[in-house]
Amino acid sequence: MKNIVLLRIDDRLLHGQVVVSWIPYLKVNEVIVTDDEYAEDEFMCELIKSSAPESINVQLLSSESTLAFLNEEDEGSRILILCRNVETVKKLTENIEIKNINLGGLGASQGRKRYHNSIHLSSEELNILKELARKGINVEVKMLPKDKPIIISGN
Repeated sequence: MKNIVLLRIDDRLLHGQVVVSWIPYLKVNEVIVTDDEYAEDEFMCELIKSSAPESINVQLLSSESTLAFLNEEDEGSRILILCRNVETVKKLTENIEIKNINLGGLGASQGRKRYHNSIHLSSEELNILKELARKGINVEVKMLPKDKPIIISGN
């Protein structure tokens, strides 16, 4: 199995904070953007890949392709997984071991309430995250690596 350093939920996916702060901080050499819709969109694939530093391998994969890829033999990878939504994360955690989930940006939309700063969650999304925390996964809100984390507990 590949070495997953962090899974980040951020509806902006690969953007400035991730490129400038998270990638160097985590010392990742690969970014997997998991998104069923964007994986089928050639324009979005190219746009997202062009946002990364040249030294970082970026793949935009569907949930199923991500699971298949992560179950391959590790060849020294340090992987950051980026997802736009909690539902995708739930699917991934049901099939692979994830130790750390970071919430970096989930915008306001119908049915969501502001949880903390730029994190907006529906009650269903919050319940999913609490369930993941109860399973022993570290779930935290943290925009940048230097920020103090807001822990989402299973309580």
